[in-house]
Amino acid sequence: MGVLAVMRSYGMLASFRIPPDEFGLEIDRKPDLTPEQRARQKEAIVAYTAALEVARNRVVPLAVAELLLGAAMIVFAQRATVGRAWARLALVQLTVAHVALSGVEWVLTPDLRVPEDNLLLAYGNVDSQPVMTGGTSKLLGIAFGVGFSAVIILGLTLPGSRAFYAEVERLREA
Repeated sequence: MGVLAVMRSYGMLASFRIPPDEFGLEIDRKPDLTPEQRARQKEAIVAYTAALEVARNRVVPLAVAELLLGAAMIVFAQRATVGRAWARLALVQLTVAHVALSGVEWVLTPDLRVPEDNLLLAYGNVDSQPVMTGGTSKLLGIAFGVGFSAVIILGLTLPGSRAFYAEVERLREA
């Protein structure tokens, strides 16, 4: 979960530095696109980057928070892997914080949902009407993240997991 958060937030921050013209050049290099598909992809990129620019004051702090949270999750997951009980507890808290951050992002960025869906559909060359409307992809992403986080928390708090960490601590002290 942490690696995905780092990659997603880095991509979000990087997209502010890449002008839509450079995305357009990449689209022009794709040999398997029809002129309509090229135009649709370019249009979706321009609309998404314009929406990002309008929401910059909300999106950049969220992306930075997600980047830092994801990096911390990676560090604490590594420490928990070697049996550090304190890292397990911190990882549970970071996972809960990541779920909360996803909820905050959902509430603060309603204007990005449709342009993001349109961009995903344009890049996949899928017709937009029967597939998604109104931020479905972001909602599905949040639902997947919450479900995955719930599995992580459950795995870290089960009695067997707690017993494992207690035994590792006992052996480390001996």
